[in-house]
Amino acid sequence: MKNSLLLFSSLTLMILLTACETTNSRNNQFASSNQDIVELQNEIAVLKRKMANARTYNVQIMKKISSLQKQINYVNEANQQQNKTITALNLQLTKERAERQAALKKVVETVADQTAKAVNTIAKQGRPKAVKIPKSIPAGAYYKHKVCPGETLSAIARAYKVSVTDIKKTNRLKNNIIRVGQILHIPKK
Repeated sequence: MKNSLLLFSSLTLMILLTACETTNSRNNQFASSNQDIVELQNEIAVLKRKMANARTYNVQIMKKISSLQKQINYVNEANQQQNKTITALNLQLTKERAERQAALKKVVETVADQTAKAVNTIAKQGRPKAVKIPKSIPAGAYYKHKVCPGETLSAIARAYKVSVTDIKKTNRLKNNIIRVGQILHIPKK
């Protein structure tokens, strides 16, 4: 019986030792799991902070994009307004140019008519006396014409029914510029 008791005691002690080791092992595993959980919770907290920062940065970026879009819209509107202004100015310039050309044409016609009337009046009064022609002007029969305000070579040429080139050649003019009061010799045709 002593042997049985000893065997029973030995077995009980072994069972107890095995149970303690298992409990220790389980406690170690539990402590390790708790440490893993704490590390994971720390990582989750760091990720949450990063997400909050990313959201804040995203909001700032969206505000900047909105501001830039408003600026783009303002610039586009200003460009459209400037284009309208430029178009209106171009139309106004075209209209003014046409008006000036029409007014100039009327002035030229008026001067040509007045010059023609003056020539006709001179012609009706009789044949003009021969004019002494300076040595610088070639010899021949000429009318003597005093340039009046607003007259041009082309208007005078039309009135006398001669070409501008003939008047320039006779008076040795290098260009079409004439002065009020200048005496021109107009060749008779």
